[in-house]
Amino acid sequence: MTRVVVVNAFDRGNRGDAALLSVLLDQIRRALPGARIAIAGFEHPARWPEFEGVPNLGSFRRYSGEEDIPRLRRILRKLSLLPVVALAAARLPRRIRLAAARLLPAEPRRELRALATADLVVSVGGGHLNGRADFASDLNILFLLLPLWLAERFGVRVVTGPQSYGPFPRRVQRVLVRHVLGRADAVLVREDISRDRLTEIGLPAQLLTRSVDSAFAFETRSDRDWRTALGLPADARIAMVTARQWLDDAGQLRYERALTAGIRHLLGRGYHVVLVPQVTCAYQGDDDRRINTRLAAGLEHPRLRVLGDDSFDHRDARALYAEADLVIGTRFHSVIFALTAHVPCLAIEYDHKTGGIMRDLGLEQWVVGIGEVRDTTLPALLDALVDHRDTYRRHLREVLPPYARRARDLSALLDAA
Repeated sequence: MTRVVVVNAFDRGNRGDAALLSVLLDQIRRALPGARIAIAGFEHPARWPEFEGVPNLGSFRRYSGEEDIPRLRRILRKLSLLPVVALAAARLPRRIRLAAARLLPAEPRRELRALATADLVVSVGGGHLNGRADFASDLNILFLLLPLWLAERFGVRVVTGPQSYGPFPRRVQRVLVRHVLGRADAVLVREDISRDRLTEIGLPAQLLTRSVDSAFAFETRSDRDWRTALGLPADARIAMVTARQWLDDAGQLRYERALTAGIRHLLGRGYHVVLVPQVTCAYQGDDDRRINTRLAAGLEHPRLRVLGDDSFDHRDARALYAEADLVIGTRFHSVIFALTAHVPCLAIEYDHKTGGIMRDLGLEQWVVGIGEVRDTTLPALLDALVDHRDTYRRHLREVLPPYARRARDLSALLDAA
């Protein structure tokens, strides 16, 4: 029986990341029938023991980064994992590595043993492997790469799902990425700039497969009646908005003013507007309901809905965006969910993945940078989006099928495993 460990899974409160994990598990099951799969994820294994029937072991990263414990304990936990880093770096016999695992706390020990006995380790796609010029980013990159590094030391095949990479402003980050990913069996990248960044730091071009975001292969199985749940008439024209906290105070204020102006403009054109929390993660306070509350505070209107519920999952989210006539999306997986339902989108770019993927689809004219969007210009962009909606939909019907088929690249690699 093939044993597969999926690493770097995040939190189901990030519905885009949950969709990526769902697609990956489905691809593993199709490529490797009967495989025994385990997840080494960021969710607490006591609270979330499984995801779609696959057991969650917890992980080095979750154990070392847990925020619900005192700071001193977090520091001690990170120090307790230094032997794991040493095991990855040292050239020791397998039996010594496994013997040393007995000294680790239970959660890291489970992940290390799973990696040691796996036949294949797959890192979930997404946009998590990047850094800033600080020590916290160095540590984050180390803990993201650590399971891949250990798997390579144990002689296990390593494949990464389609990801965005970089930037890596510090030399230590570039060295870690080059050292670990350079020894993987396959590295999938989801846009050109990530491929270019990896080749610039020394990864061989033949190692990299230019792929697409796995969410383009995500198919919903939700039957949730969103119009009824939101109290929207059957004939309502619906605009959905996703926003996030990202900029410094002055920049964030300009961004939120622009969104407020755009929403007000759509309400004036007769749209029903729904503010959707695409991400509701407790980790580092990444909860879109906070900004949605601020946006709604200046927009009292009978056709405005603020979705405050966080109980809907990634399948429900995909079904939700399919009800829209247009989407203003800062959270890029909300844009992908909408595009796959042929819903025209204006994407607000906070990371290079947005522009790269929209350019792949020939939709770069419908991207505006989060630092450049303004209350004086957003309404006109939305008018253009409404005016071109039929052309936009025809374009999506033409370009999406061949593009989405490329999301099967990972399936082919898993078949080969």
